Amino acid sequence: MTEQTASGRIAQTYRKPRPGARRRRNSLYPKPNPIIAWIASKGTTKSILSMLLAGFAKIGFLHRLISEGLVNAVTSCAVARPLPFSMWGPTGGAHPHPTIINPQAGSIANYPSWPGLVDRTYSGRRLPIRDEKKSRPLPELDRLRDLFVRQQGEPEFCPRSSILLCFFAQWFTDSFLRTDPTDYRKNTSNHEIDLCQIYGLCESDTRILRAGERGLLRSEIRNGAEYPARLFEPGGMVVAAEFRGLSYIDSARNNYVNDVLKDFDKPERREQLHATGLERGNSTIVYSALNTVFLREHNRLAREIHEDNRNDPSFDDDRIFELARNTNIAMLLKVIIEDYINHLAPTPVPFLLDVGKAERQDWYRTNRISVEFDLLYRWHSLTPDTFRLNNDPLPHDRFRFSNAVLEQEGVGAILTAASSQSAGRIGLHNTPDFLVDADLAAMRKSRFWKMRGYNEYRCAFGMKPLKSITDLVGDDKAAGRMLAGLYGDDIDNIELLPGMLAETRGKTEVMGELMMRMVAVDAFSQALTNPLLSGNVYGEEAFSGLGLDWLDCTSKLAHIAMRNGLDDALVSFRKA
Repeated sequence: MTEQTASGRIAQTYRKPRPGARRRRNSLYPKPNPIIAWIASKGTTKSILSMLLAGFAKIGFLHRLISEGLVNAVTSCAVARPLPFSMWGPTGGAHPHPTIINPQAGSIANYPSWPGLVDRTYSGRRLPIRDEKKSRPLPELDRLRDLFVRQQGEPEFCPRSSILLCFFAQWFTDSFLRTDPTDYRKNTSNHEIDLCQIYGLCESDTRILRAGERGLLRSEIRNGAEYPARLFEPGGMVVAAEFRGLSYIDSARNNYVNDVLKDFDKPERREQLHATGLERGNSTIVYSALNTVFLREHNRLAREIHEDNRNDPSFDDDRIFELARNTNIAMLLKVIIEDYINHLAPTPVPFLLDVGKAERQDWYRTNRISVEFDLLYRWHSLTPDTFRLNNDPLPHDRFRFSNAVLEQEGVGAILTAASSQSAGRIGLHNTPDFLVDADLAAMRKSRFWKMRGYNEYRCAFGMKPLKSITDLVGDDKAAGRMLAGLYGDDIDNIELLPGMLAETRGKTEVMGELMMRMVAVDAFSQALTNPLLSGNVYGEEAFSGLGLDWLDCTSKLAHIAMRNGLDDALVSFRKA
């Protein structure tokens, strides 16, 4: 109520809430969505309904309507951003960079706060922190090692995925899943799919990576093909002068700010490294091959746009660069939805990227990376023990930080080899030895983040909780015994990452139900909210007429590769 005072000011009068008045609470656990439940249970079977939908999808406008409906149903099965919780805490802070004192120091608030809602340098989170007083004590980290270690002999293979899937997933997620190594509560992400792998995380880095003419990125011709420019001068001891200002380079030490090379920090390795947008941009030969493909595509677009508008002085270096970059990023977004997600998803109707439709949905919100999304992408079990190239099995120390192999064999040979070899199956007991410590590091972060259990995240993504460990692992009795030995017989005790890796699934499915749902929710809500896909932006002004034409004929990674001298290469997430 309000009342007018003699001075004309408004005075407020207050009254206490009625006894027993209902208080509004955060809604973190949506009701199960029957459409998504059907997709999960019937999507890969030859049910009558799935065959009908697949038949309708052959009609263009019906395909778009069905795809839009499925995307909305999938993305709406979890609560939309903004999320009430984050990794922000009222005390502590990031340690002075680059000295790492204790990245796990600092508190995490278990309540909504203004900095937690708006400061995106702190990662978001979907559920509040784990209540350790009410939970069973977790097993020591070292006891988890056997959950991950690949068993003797051949790895368990994914029945339909090539190892291009695992290398592409690493390359793709490296651009936005970026935990700050000095403070695990924070991130160094732009929170967007923006091809920072080749453009850099900030405009100052972008300027350094640009050629400074006709909208091009710096590149060199080696062995008759275009590659990114070399990061180090010949001999590998000194960073090339033009790249010493990159944010990930310590010019005083002539090396990386963070120790990303570790066992590979040798002059003969550094001499071959490419100047890229990210510090891990040379981590595998496939990572470097993907960078090269998208760099070639940018420069191809820039050259064509320059030629198409050579008589128009307004098409200067900056404008051509932005048109080519916008088009390149939009192409990647199409590949993510129409190639990558369609390979992972069990739906009988392929998803389409439909511009402008997402803006009408409740989940169309500002992007923010969450710790749950970061944790679920630990797909190390996809990775092979060796990379077979021309019948020569390369161990991990020969396909990591080894651009000499890439440039000797060529990008086409590397992508063909990756598309021809089976990926491992995502799951327990299937991580190669050289990545087991990375899985344990992920569990260490999960413990610091105080993640809630697997079953609670099923509820958070609109699924019913499981009743037993047997429901989780199905016929894998060995996994069931190991989980019970670590966590007891109560499935509610099992942590999120081990639970997702242990999920039973159909023989042809790449991952279990919760992991797939989490991937889909975040992939759609992160990709389709990209500003380039807004109906206000998507058009000739953002891409040029030529760029729009190329976008219209792009839906697969192979399309981009074929346009850049790789006509004979095999480029597929499905094993040939």
